[in-house]
Amino acid sequence: MFRRGSYLYVIWMVFAVVVCLLTACSSKGDGKTENLALIKRTNPEPMDIINGMDEKDEKGLISKVKETVANEDTIYDVIVVKNGKKIIVAYKVKHLKRFHMKKIEKNVTGKLEEKFPKYDFIVSSDYKIFLESLRLNEFLKEKEVPEKKAIKKFKEIEELQKELI
Repeated sequence: MFRRGSYLYVIWMVFAVVVCLLTACSSKGDGKTENLALIKRTNPEPMDIINGMDEKDEKGLISKVKETVANEDTIYDVIVVKNGKKIIVAYKVKHLKRFHMKKIEKNVTGKLEEKFPKYDFIVSSDYKIFLESLRLNEFLKEKEVPEKKAIKKFKEIEELQKELI
């Protein structure tokens, strides 16, 4: 039925496919937070790249930014990351409100610029930006994070937002 050479070829192909599937399914980190970030509320703490947690920030500025965005009834999860005068605000919109994404983004941006005029905001409802901001937030929670790496990651997220426009 099969010649000996073709039989070995089929076995090697099956083996190669199985190895590819196993390596594709492996993950770099544990990814526990990331895996369910789209579905459930993660509610990460606001972070400042330079100062870390909000306590060192000027009178809880990034907490106020997060609170301002979280008070929108159409939004159910917010992440805020600050680098100097630039602040990334990524959020998730409730499912049935997704038809009004542009209107919600315009509304959120307007409120933030009105309430905090000294800062530049990068506001997005894009899931990729939310996920990258979440990864940056988790990275900043680690002890002794190099500031250059954190700033580089922040700039990568900025570039992602520019690509969307």
